[in-house]
Parts: sequence; C-alpha cells; structure tokens
Amino acid sequence: MTPLIAVLILGMIVSDRSGVCALTVTAALLHEMGHLVAAGMLRIPLGQLRLNLLGARLEVRGRMLTYGEEWILCAFGPLFSLLGAAVGGLFWQTWERARIFSCASLLLGLLNLLPIRSFDGGRMLDCTLSVVLSPTLAYRILRVASFLFLCLLWMCAAYFLLRTGEGISLFCFSMSLFSSFFSDSEEI
Repeated sequence: MTPLIAVLILGMIVSDRSGVCALTVTAALLHEMGHLVAAGMLRIPLGQLRLNLLGARLEVRGRMLTYGEEWILCAFGPLFSLLGAAVGGLFWQTWERARIFSCASLLLGLLNLLPIRSFDGGRMLDCTLSVVLSPTLAYRILRVASFLFLCLLWMCAAYFLLRTGEGISLFCFSMSLFSSFFSDSEEI
C-alpha cells in the first residue's frame, strides 16, 4: 500500500463519525480475505498484496496459475462479500451498523462480479473464455464486455447523481475506470 492511500483511508475512517467508511473498509477486507482463503486452499504461493484506489491485487509467486485456479481465486472474493452481506442481514432489524455492513458487502460483491477486465468477474470471464477460445478472441470479447459494462456503470452513476444529487463517489469511480480502460494500451 502506498503511503498516500494509507493516509487517505485512515483520514476517511477517522473523520467519518457515522462509521460508514470503517464498515466499508471492513467489507473490503472481508472480500480480500476470501481471495487469501482460496489461495491457501489451493496452496498458491502469494507475494505482495498491492492496494490502490480501485482495489487490490494479489501477486502469485513461483508459478503460473491454471485457468481453474485463477477462476476459483477470483470467485472467493465476491463469495465472501456475499456471505458477509448475508451475515449482516441476520442482524438487519436490530443493528443499524449491520445494515450498513450488509449493504457495503452486497454492493462490493455484486460490483466485483461485473465482467469488467480489472474486476473479479472480468478475470473469471477471461478464464472461462480462454478455455474454449483463443486468447486473442477471449481478450477481444472481454474488452467489448468491459466497455459495455463500464458504460452501464457510468450511466447508472450519472443518473443517480443527476436524479438525487448524491453518488459523486460512484460517478468519480466510474470515470476513473473509464480513464484506466482507455489509457491501457495492452494488446495481445
């Protein structure tokens, strides 16, 4: 984690008296723990965990993953998020913070399942397509799916922002994803 990101996260947690930021960070940590549990189950040697403003990236040491291993590794993050949402839902009626945690976990899990290249869902789609298609064709299909779902995410963010005046963070997030998508010149 870069010092800037650490300071930003710590600053948000400390300045947020409602606890929403701390619960959202906890939901994100649960998501990442899902990936770590899968890596442990599959005996995948891990290197560094890199955090940035768009998420986290686990580095694998020593070997290439099979498509099946990568698919399982990607699936466990959203799975843990959805399980966290379900557990939070058990206390939905009695504890307000459980509602916040449950919603944050659910949104994080569902968002990560979108077939966008840098998300878990995109990597899962890439693994699935690469088994039955050539890597070049799988890459092209994933690139088109990523663009379409980024457009959908941006349109939803713009709608919420214009309709309610809320959701500037989702709008900025979708714009940063678009920026990343167009600045990435990776080609196969």
